[in-house]
Amino acid sequence: MNLDLFASQGVFSAREALRAGIDGRALALLCHRSVCTRLTHGWYAVGVPADGLDRHRLTAVALARAYEGSAVVSHSSALVLLGLPLHGVDLGTVHLTRLPASDGSAPGAWSGQSRRRPGLLLHRVQEGVHSSSLSAPRTAGLPPTVPVAHAVVGSGLAGLATGALVAADAALRSRLMTRSDLARALAEFEGHRGVGPVRAALVHADGRHESPGESLTAHVLRGLGHELEPQFEIVADGRTYRADFRIAGTRVLVEFDGRVKYASGDGSMLFEEKRREDALRRDGWVVVRLVWSDLASPDLVRMRIEQAMAIAVAAA
Repeated sequence: MNLDLFASQGVFSAREALRAGIDGRALALLCHRSVCTRLTHGWYAVGVPADGLDRHRLTAVALARAYEGSAVVSHSSALVLLGLPLHGVDLGTVHLTRLPASDGSAPGAWSGQSRRRPGLLLHRVQEGVHSSSLSAPRTAGLPPTVPVAHAVVGSGLAGLATGALVAADAALRSRLMTRSDLARALAEFEGHRGVGPVRAALVHADGRHESPGESLTAHVLRGLGHELEPQFEIVADGRTYRADFRIAGTRVLVEFDGRVKYASGDGSMLFEEKRREDALRRDGWVVVRLVWSDLASPDLVRMRIEQAMAIAVAAA
């Protein structure tokens, strides 16, 4: 039996399988053989999810279908479907938000509160989330999500404020939302527990940050009291270079080094990076490189920035 014949976006329900002649015992056998995977009660994926993120995506699709018309994918689960980066997210829980009834009223007597079951958090009706406001994921055929800005704010409430910041920077950069959208979503979440730290983080959302690492580097540096100039351009040795950040008013540049660009072991890339940094240093710039582990140690970052600033002043 080809499960793809009745699966949609890689998922299918036990009821759909039964209509195709596959009962519960047969499904259990197919799961044992890794032909399919049980995602949640009554829902299965074709094959085996590639990783935790893929499993979360498939489970969100399944639950969106199960609650179609009454709830929509939201919070960090919406970020997954929208293709936005994650930080500090619990992939074991899918988030859905209730939709208001078609007449504008809230569905059900319990709609004023959220409900939780293993693997699912079903949130109450949220102001600003209604059928006409839903966002289309980048991959055709996936279920709609809450508006992008609501997903960003919600992800911070369900996880880390810095997670909302990482997603916001990416959403602004890719023009999936505007600052006005973000301000409106924050206003509509006013009064929710934990919204204060999320609001404080999102004040600094900046689409010029090109990766989660840059977003978090900026967050740490701002926390240390530094004013930043992202994507700062310098002309050195007749060539134009761009640094992730300049500490405003100084000759100190900060680069976040996620190591990804070095993973291929491409010698020409390594040579170009060394030539770039040599040119910047000859022009009087002091370069501070930070990696993921550094961001967990603000005192270490503070020391390295202060040392770099002292070197820059001495060389001036």
